[in-house]
Amino acid sequence: MDTRPYRKFVIVGGGTSGWIAAATLVHALKGRLGEVELIESDEIGTVGVGEATIPPIQFLNSLLGIDEYDFVRKTQATFKLGIQFRNWGRLGSEYFHPFGVYGEPIDGVGFHHYWLRLKANGEGGSLDSYALSAVAAKAGKFAAPPKDLPPGVPGLGYAYHFDAGLYARYLRDYAETRGVKRTEGRIAKVEQRPEDGFVSTLVLADGRRVEGDFFIDCSGFRGLLIEETLEAGFEDWSRWLPCDRALAVPCENAYPLTPYTRSTAREAGWQWRIPLQHRTGNGYVYCSDHISDDAAAATLLANLDGKPLADPRPLRFKAGRRREAWIDSAEHALAREHEGGPCEPRNMGQCRDHKRQPE
Repeated sequence: MDTRPYRKFVIVGGGTSGWIAAATLVHALKGRLGEVELIESDEIGTVGVGEATIPPIQFLNSLLGIDEYDFVRKTQATFKLGIQFRNWGRLGSEYFHPFGVYGEPIDGVGFHHYWLRLKANGEGGSLDSYALSAVAAKAGKFAAPPKDLPPGVPGLGYAYHFDAGLYARYLRDYAETRGVKRTEGRIAKVEQRPEDGFVSTLVLADGRRVEGDFFIDCSGFRGLLIEETLEAGFEDWSRWLPCDRALAVPCENAYPLTPYTRSTAREAGWQWRIPLQHRTGNGYVYCSDHISDDAAAATLLANLDGKPLADPRPLRFKAGRRREAWIDSAEHALAREHEGGPCEPRNMGQCRDHKRQPE
């Protein structure tokens, strides 16, 4: 096992994911251990459509010590109380998924038991009427909950919508002021240590070399390190999640702003609507086996709240996941070497599969 301390952390790729990694890492190191460098190229665009979040984003911002109102101002953010689903069960149907809780336990018994008994008796009303976030969202209201709520009093569960590009820039400013080094350049070559396969150096197109001890791949769909170099493998989920393309387009705002994301089922996928302070983000995620790109674009543009501010931007992807998210190169290479066959006795102490077996 390599027990040498990590002195240099290198992040490949910027955008929201890269700068979240950089900000979190430099916060955790607190200037005491290691150097953090992020490599990104202005030639390579980012996906830039991750504009709707879920409540754990509050934990991240809080961990980093980010002032909520400063963040909201600088990222053109709005508050999000949940997600409204339209037409998913049938045309005309609607379901609201609120953040936070439904009701409170009564005498140690979960609230849902009481509501189900009332519903069976034709009473109780709508379940949403017992969720503070759902009630506020339907009324188009929001107020930040007091920081000193007493125990047992349900708060308002919420997250944010924000401009992904502005959030990446916000976190870049945060990270750079705390010592993260940003290197502009396109990676032309990845060098690995010959003795164990660990990534050791990234060679940029202009010949500059960036060495490191620990590398984080935030290069998006490409997977420059984790897939192209280390061959983590990809588990294809398209048989269950057949959508393989998306179109994204911003449009003018329709007021008043709604404090929730809207997800509307379409004939070949679903459409998102994300209201920001300065515009509304929209997109259509669809399966190319069931609708053409032109027809998908027409459907998206026909269902906007306001005038489009750009042409729809296409994205192609395959649903699934990396088979490995963390690779110790030596162990990974050893496992691939005897994959599908019995492990040699000399390798049993190092073999990933044998490590998983009980003592």
